[in-house]
Amino acid sequence: MQITGFAAGPLQTNCYIVSNEDTGEAVVVDPSYGAHARVEKFCAAENLTVVAIILTHGHIDHIRDAGIFGVETFIHTDDAFMLDGAAATEWLRVPFDIDNMEPIANLTEVTGGQQVTLAGMDFTVRHAPGHSPGSALWIHDDFVLAGDVIFQGSIGRTDLPYSDEEAMQASLRGPVWEIEDRLPLLPGHGPTTTMAHERATNPYLRAANQGR
Repeated sequence: MQITGFAAGPLQTNCYIVSNEDTGEAVVVDPSYGAHARVEKFCAAENLTVVAIILTHGHIDHIRDAGIFGVETFIHTDDAFMLDGAAATEWLRVPFDIDNMEPIANLTEVTGGQQVTLAGMDFTVRHAPGHSPGSALWIHDDFVLAGDVIFQGSIGRTDLPYSDEEAMQASLRGPVWEIEDRLPLLPGHGPTTTMAHERATNPYLRAANQGR
């Protein structure tokens, strides 16, 4: 297995290519505006075929190029309503060229606790709302796709439309806190971190779990 990441789009959103070298298949995570061309170039060079898209949540900076790939696309059911871009904040319409977004034609909605196997790799979906209603952690035995739930030293914003501070606090006390210390966290923005580091240093995570 190989993981390649890069920042794309106006908000520098992390897009990841998770590939299985044994099968020659790849899963793309959160392709922002402009990510499709970079993914296609990388996969052509590495002789990989994109077979699925994972969307950690439905915000426009994480979904913009998903429809261009034309492959099965996975998102938690509570964020599926965002996928046409209509829920995006108005000032993002022009930078993300929302009016010309390619619709997602092959959508699969998932729920918390669901097991999903993509490109021969097993993931467990953990619902972690707060930043958005359908934010989810996609947990693999070797890493976590964290989306905008938790970052190095920070957490996802809860002052956005459809966000919920109480739900975020519950997510920090529940599914986030339960992540194994050994696992790397691959966030939607900023550098990769580990659960052990965030448990020890992240002020928002520590405050939510004070006394534990």
